[in-house]
Amino acid sequence: MKPSRRIAFIVLLLQSLVTLGQESSENESEKKLAVRGYIKDLLTFTFREGTDSTLIDNLVHNRVNFEWFLSKKVTGKLEIRNRIFSGDLVKNIPGYADLIDINNDHFDLSVTADGDKVILHSMIDRAYLKWSEEKWELSIGRQRINWGVNVAWNPNDIFNAYSLLDFDYEERPGSDAIRYQRYIGFAGGYEFAVKMADRWEELTAAGLYKWNRKSYDFQVMGGVMQNNLVLGGAWAGNVGLTGFKGEVTFLEDLSQDGTTDFLASLSSDYAFTNSLYLNGSVLYNSAVNDLSAPSFGSSPANLDVRSISTTKWSSYLLASYPFHPLLSGSLMMLFFPGDSGQLLSPTFSYSPITNLDLDVIGQLFFDKEQSNVYLLYTRVRYSF
Repeated sequence: MKPSRRIAFIVLLLQSLVTLGQESSENESEKKLAVRGYIKDLLTFTFREGTDSTLIDNLVHNRVNFEWFLSKKVTGKLEIRNRIFSGDLVKNIPGYADLIDINNDHFDLSVTADGDKVILHSMIDRAYLKWSEEKWELSIGRQRINWGVNVAWNPNDIFNAYSLLDFDYEERPGSDAIRYQRYIGFAGGYEFAVKMADRWEELTAAGLYKWNRKSYDFQVMGGVMQNNLVLGGAWAGNVGLTGFKGEVTFLEDLSQDGTTDFLASLSSDYAFTNSLYLNGSVLYNSAVNDLSAPSFGSSPANLDVRSISTTKWSSYLLASYPFHPLLSGSLMMLFFPGDSGQLLSPTFSYSPITNLDLDVIGQLFFDKEQSNVYLLYTRVRYSF
């Protein structure tokens, strides 16, 4: 079957399942299938300083999430991401379809149809069964395993690292893995996770133990990540009314010419009585060369925790404020040392009716070594 026909078949199948799920929810006293999702349209304008041209691109992004309640203890989840790309980047960049087919998974559960002006991409990024008991859970399949505690950068996130600037993928990547979680007391417990791999050098497997003491949550974790020995930890609590979080991770390369890398992030946040919210964070990443320049907006295909930043030192500041029950705004700022550059990202979100969101997002990249780049996004999202 041709890729375009396979995508059309998937879309028709999803529509049928959505209808079936809605009917099931309405007609049965006990819901067996829940269906939710959204459809978004993201329009992007790219301006580069020193040029007269403006690049215009469009992305139609649909997501459908299915949740089956097979029994009181067993739940199944299937989540599918469908995207349609068009515009100047598709027309002008050869092999652009390969750049967008990014996943962090063992099995290839995506399909792409590459045309001259339009690219269709569909991917299953969640597909797992979860068995829940009173004090433990077992999950098998494609799932998200996030051990980080900070908002901006997560050195403890060795399974599912992601790009901070990829704002249109709120769900974040998943992994084909097995995960066991055991709960002990209040906010305590331990877990083990193994990500599928063909070779030892590609294996990621680790354990985590967490506990609570004097209103602070602590965790330690250790294991292997792609031929690296990993040891790390994190905490989350408050100093007075101010939040205080931190994460550290050590990586020891197990190859003959192995190196040692160290990542650490600290963050603090505060909510004022007038609803103004501030969050600040700093990241140190020894895996990055001192001379590296910031790479704005990039999401490497093989992104791991060592590539969550492209400069050794990075700092982050977020300010958000609800101007009205229907209108909110935020400003994210990234700063890099010396003359490496800065990023300003203002966002305004308006929700005129239930399930409909209108967003205007800017990403302004200031770089003394290269031309400044300004991106403007407009996004419409309908949730169901």
